[in-house]
Amino acid sequence: MNEKTHKYPPLLEVEDFSLSFRAYKKGLKETTVEVVKRLSMTIHQGEIVAVIGASGSGKSLLVNAILGILPDHAICKGQLKFKGKVLTKHLQEELRGKKISMIPQSVNSLNPLMKVGKQVQEAIQAGDKAEIQHDIFKQVGLPTNAVNKYPFELSGGMARKVLAATAMVSSAELIVADEPTPGLDPKSLEETVRQIKELALNGKGIMFISHDLETALKIADKVVVFQAGETIETADANDFSGTGDNLKHPFTKALWNALPQNEFHPGYVKNLEGESFPSESLEIKSISYKYERGPYVFKNLDLMIRPNEIVGIHGYSGSGKTTMAQVIAGYLKPETGSIQIAGRKPERNGPHPVQLVWQHPEKAINPRWQMRKVLKESNMTESALLDEFGIKQEWLTRWPSELSGGELQRFCIARALHENTRYLIADEMTTMLDAVTQARLWQLVLKLAKERNIGVLAISHDHSLLRRISDRIINFQEISHV
Repeated sequence: MNEKTHKYPPLLEVEDFSLSFRAYKKGLKETTVEVVKRLSMTIHQGEIVAVIGASGSGKSLLVNAILGILPDHAICKGQLKFKGKVLTKHLQEELRGKKISMIPQSVNSLNPLMKVGKQVQEAIQAGDKAEIQHDIFKQVGLPTNAVNKYPFELSGGMARKVLAATAMVSSAELIVADEPTPGLDPKSLEETVRQIKELALNGKGIMFISHDLETALKIADKVVVFQAGETIETADANDFSGTGDNLKHPFTKALWNALPQNEFHPGYVKNLEGESFPSESLEIKSISYKYERGPYVFKNLDLMIRPNEIVGIHGYSGSGKTTMAQVIAGYLKPETGSIQIAGRKPERNGPHPVQLVWQHPEKAINPRWQMRKVLKESNMTESALLDEFGIKQEWLTRWPSELSGGELQRFCIARALHENTRYLIADEMTTMLDAVTQARLWQLVLKLAKERNIGVLAISHDHSLLRRISDRIINFQEISHV
């Protein structure tokens, strides 16, 4: 979208904006840590601007600054304006949730004690709330019965649709979408992209914050690229083509070329048929599972993974892939069937030999533990390996709430690869990370799997990724028998 064609002033103006936090070192010496540097951007009515960058680069903090929900020790410089007016604390409180709405990154933003249909209705300002809620659920691809479910009864992808629906039914003129698409299957992703486009066509301005460059390019008019809290490039979406010759900054080019359909290569030699050790295989035999009040999630499911084998599995959001992963890893007990390694049930004393990397890391980490204790629980103390995963030493003394989703994902991967791990289930393992980091982490995980003879079950909606890393790929619908 050409800037010269805009008839009205920008909905949002960010002018030379910087964000720092006060911190105290030993001896109570005060210092400041700058996390966003000299950011400038505009969003007009009907325009979609993607803000892309690595995990921890400051994207979500920018959202909090716009909404006025930064902690007291934050220091802001520069200006934020909405429709030409400076966003003072008072104006932010007045606009928040009304004229400026947010699709949050974490599904924990949903009220766990309230049915999701009611939560969407609360965002509707006028009209028949039940009818509007029914229509928006249909538009975003949520089943009719989801209205009466609590957040914990939904898959990760379905919960994200509820968050999107809440923003869509609001009267907001500016919608800030903070990582709205991780973990969505291709059909659900297409529906969400279509809805965001329609919001822009109806005159709403959209800030699409993500690490997911591929999805951003499907909808964005322009792309603002973050690195270490600083804007390094603002590019037209059409500049991302070929080998990225039209892109100016090396990091932007690296993001583009690291996508699985471009230059990304896992550095992993696929197994030849029958090359591994079937006697040590993980065998899932005729397992079935259903929740107390509902139908079967899957029935008589059979699956085998050999040591040093990478098995990819895909299926639509809500099909039961994550539930299957939790059953195999011992978090849930199947109604029928068995899970065996080398013909025996995994022993319950000590670390489980099947480790699960959860799709939503914020749900898998104790919020009352510092990160050092999180790693210590799983006997993961290999500092060299932590360095390879990009885990900084200063993160070890932080609480989970002080880390980004992508930073938490690194910890979940690292703690799952302790010395006793024989099989790894990677449930959308890198969905909160940028393309460069995704490629690097998959290269590391597959290298370790090969060295340690670990079998991997990779659950993902990213078909390009699965084709790159997998020895074989399975459609979950073909084995779930429901």
